[in-house]
Amino acid sequence: MRKKSIERILIVGGSGYLGRALYREFQSFYQVFGTFCNPDDFWENHGAFYHYNSSSDALGPILEQVRPSHVIVTMWSAHQAGLDAISELIQYAYVHKTQITLLSHVMVFDAVDQHPSYPSHRRQSISQTGKYFIDLEKLIQKLPDDQWLIARVAMVIGINSPVVRDIKLKLAQNDPIEVFPNLIVSAITRDMLVKQIHYLINQKACGIVHCASTDLIHHIDLITEISDLLGRKQPRVTHVYNSNKETYLALMSEAAQWPSHLQINVQEVITQGTLSHIETTKSLLNS
Repeated sequence: MRKKSIERILIVGGSGYLGRALYREFQSFYQVFGTFCNPDDFWENHGAFYHYNSSSDALGPILEQVRPSHVIVTMWSAHQAGLDAISELIQYAYVHKTQITLLSHVMVFDAVDQHPSYPSHRRQSISQTGKYFIDLEKLIQKLPDDQWLIARVAMVIGINSPVVRDIKLKLAQNDPIEVFPNLIVSAITRDMLVKQIHYLINQKACGIVHCASTDLIHHIDLITEISDLLGRKQPRVTHVYNSNKETYLALMSEAAQWPSHLQINVQEVITQGTLSHIETTKSLLNS
C-alpha cells in the first residue's frame, strides 16, 4: 500500500459515462481533472478538463501540466492507440511514482463459460473487446505492485447507461430486444460503482478487484425485470442461443472484498438502476 496522500486525480476519459460520475464523486474531496475527446463547448470551457484524443494526441503534456498523484483510466480507444496511451502513462508513472487505476471489463472472461469469474482466475477472451482489455491489464501490471489497481466492471445499470437506454428505445419503438436465455450475468449500478472506486482509492488499494453484484441472474430475467419497471410487462424479445447449456459472463468478488455498505445484490441493481430513469409515467416515450 502507498503511504503518500492522494491529492490530484486525473480521469482519462473523464467526459464519458463513467468518467463524469467519477468526477462528480471526487470533486468535493480532491483536486480532480479529466480529459474529453470530441469537441464540445461545455468541456472546452471547463477549466478542469483537457482535450485528448488517443489516436492523435500525446498524453504526456497533460500529465506534465496536471502532475497527478493518481490516474484513473476509463476510456475506450482504438486498440493500438489505447495501448500506446497506457505505455506513455506507465513511463510517467515509473518516474513520478503515480498510482494508476484501470477500469477494466467483464469481457476479459468471455471465453470462460462454465463458472463465474473471480479476480484470481485466468483471463480468457475470444472477442476484440476482451483482448483489448487483457492487453491493457498486462501493460498496467508491468508497474510495481503497489502502483496499480485493476477494477473489472460488470454490466452497469443506471441513469443513461447504455443497457437501459437501449431497452427504453426498443420498448418505445416496439422493437424486439435480444435476450440470452442460457446466459448468467452479474451487474452493478453506476452509483455503487463510483462509491466502490472511491473506497478503493481511499484505501490505497492495489491488485485486482471485481465490481459486481453479490449474486447472479439469467440475462433474460434481467431484461424482462427492467422492462417491467419501465412499464412494459411483456416486451417483445428475440431469443439468442449461443449454447445449449447454461453459460456465464459474470464477475464475482472475494467474500471479504467489500464492507457491507458497498455490497449490492442483483435485485437492488435492477430496482435502483432502473428507477433512476423514471421521472414520470410518460418517461418511456419522452426520454
